[in-house]
Amino acid sequence: MKAKTDLKDDIALARHPATCAFSSTIKPGSKQSWLALLTLILFVVPGTSLSTQAQTLDHTPRPAASRSEEMLDRWKDIGNKLIAMAQDFPEDKYDFKVQKDERTFALNLLHAAALDFVLIRRVSGSNLGPDFGPGDNPTRDLFKTKADVVKFVQEAVADGARVIQQQGDAGLDNTSKFLGNRLAHNSSIWTFAIEHSGEHYGQLVVYYRANNLVPPDSRRNQAQQAQQPAPQVVDLKAADGTILKASYFAAAKPGPGVLLLHQSNRTRDSWDGVAPQLAVAGINTLTLDMRGFGESGGPYTKLTDAEKAKVSAMWPGDVDTAFQYLVSQPGVKRDVIGVGGAGEFGVGRSVEVARQYSTEVKSLVLLSGETLQDGLQFLRQASQLPGLFVVDDDDEYPPTVEAMELLYITSSSPGRKFVHYSAAQDAPWIWYETSDASKVPANGGHGTDMFKVHSELPGIVVDWFVTTLIKTPGHAPADTVASAAIIDQIRMPGGVAQVTQQLMEARQKDPKAQLWPEVTVDIIGNDHLRAGEPKLALEVFKLNLLAYPDSADAHANLADAYLADGQKDLAHQYAEKALAMLDSHTAPASSWSDTEQRRGEIRHDVQDVLKKLNAAR
Repeated sequence: MKAKTDLKDDIALARHPATCAFSSTIKPGSKQSWLALLTLILFVVPGTSLSTQAQTLDHTPRPAASRSEEMLDRWKDIGNKLIAMAQDFPEDKYDFKVQKDERTFALNLLHAAALDFVLIRRVSGSNLGPDFGPGDNPTRDLFKTKADVVKFVQEAVADGARVIQQQGDAGLDNTSKFLGNRLAHNSSIWTFAIEHSGEHYGQLVVYYRANNLVPPDSRRNQAQQAQQPAPQVVDLKAADGTILKASYFAAAKPGPGVLLLHQSNRTRDSWDGVAPQLAVAGINTLTLDMRGFGESGGPYTKLTDAEKAKVSAMWPGDVDTAFQYLVSQPGVKRDVIGVGGAGEFGVGRSVEVARQYSTEVKSLVLLSGETLQDGLQFLRQASQLPGLFVVDDDDEYPPTVEAMELLYITSSSPGRKFVHYSAAQDAPWIWYETSDASKVPANGGHGTDMFKVHSELPGIVVDWFVTTLIKTPGHAPADTVASAAIIDQIRMPGGVAQVTQQLMEARQKDPKAQLWPEVTVDIIGNDHLRAGEPKLALEVFKLNLLAYPDSADAHANLADAYLADGQKDLAHQYAEKALAMLDSHTAPASSWSDTEQRRGEIRHDVQDVLKKLNAAR
């Protein structure tokens, strides 16, 4: 379908300069433009690719993603940077500009997003996005608040990403009208859009610096590179007198502890991308070289079979030695401990530690491994132990994916989380996980090797431990997939009453137990409302309120359902309660969101209920 705005977009693109990080009204030879350009070079150019190069020097490169996946990655990268700026920059400075002949901060964002929509319409042949006539410079009259600008930039990035994903590689080879009256491959149009956003990102960096502010992306990099606690290398004496080497990352103040165990073809330093971050976050962390690995004794690979059997028999005791050292350290809360393991080597022992010290261990992180029958039985019974399970289809030791899926479905915690990195094809079986790293080429899909390929994964692990050891010790937010059986039961006849009983029984053992995510059951209830079934909606919403009594959203949903069922007094009661909760700010708007936008939407819905009730009187 051809977009109706094609002609207007033609005009916009035809007059659009090839580069516009600085407004075209700045005189090319002016002193100001050269100073601004120099500032941009100083602040934007250094280090743009060095970190990426450093990451690829010491491991085998991963196969290239598809062209559309690569394009999507670049699109989202620059788009998310602009979104972060839009959300971060002070609203009272939104109309700031370095000199009078430039766009303001807000107008730069609006212009970048508006041109994105022009190009998205070209490539998709649709009417995506608002129509601003012949220009791509919407005014502040249309976007009066910071929230309006943020939403517009978010929509442009999301719609563009959706088109790239939908069209795939074939879409990049298609042609669309571009500058003037010529055709261009869509790949070229997307590249132009990404470059254009990057130019405006550069100008906005200058705006930040001119206000003595640090851009969000720079702050993130600075935080990652901030001075982290130097690890203390410690000698641990095993039961037989053998000295085991470990690294202890102490937090600045008392807090929980985490023990991290490596896979069979790596050493303790494979956790170095995570352990310092945990310490910065307030979690004391110990990494251990297992006997026969790293600095703990001779190389395991050079031992005879008899010697290997003797060494492996000592591993459980060695792990126990490390655990006892961790919980004995000053400042470590010995009853709030997390354990993380990689590979069959580390995962099995992590589960065993959790089983042996079930009172102390409050959280698990398991990467690419498996456990024995005793471990599976423990996970089946340990409904109060949240676990993070991570696996990659590129794992070089199949069937690790299936083994991790078994661990995940065996775990009975409704707060368990599964991170599964998908690939077009599973890696072929070559050999078992082995201590001989040369036997199977590493491709970044197994255990801690995933940290280099999936740069966000260390942050996911750190966030998991922060949530389950600091914010809500021993608890993680209920997950929809993990709660599938209960969610399905809620939708069955008589299921709400049965699940209510299950919740009450769980609360007797753990007053903080949550068996399902609030938002998932919220959706079920609203589906009943949309289907004209207010009584069923009421049942579901009452159940959700029982589980989440501090949620303004849960109260607002009940107000909607009571209004739909004609119970006006109760509708008024719950609407007023929701408003009071929003005004008090003593609790989040809901368990899943507390943004200004979400609070505003709940408030709008509740006020609409009250308006209808007043009109009916």
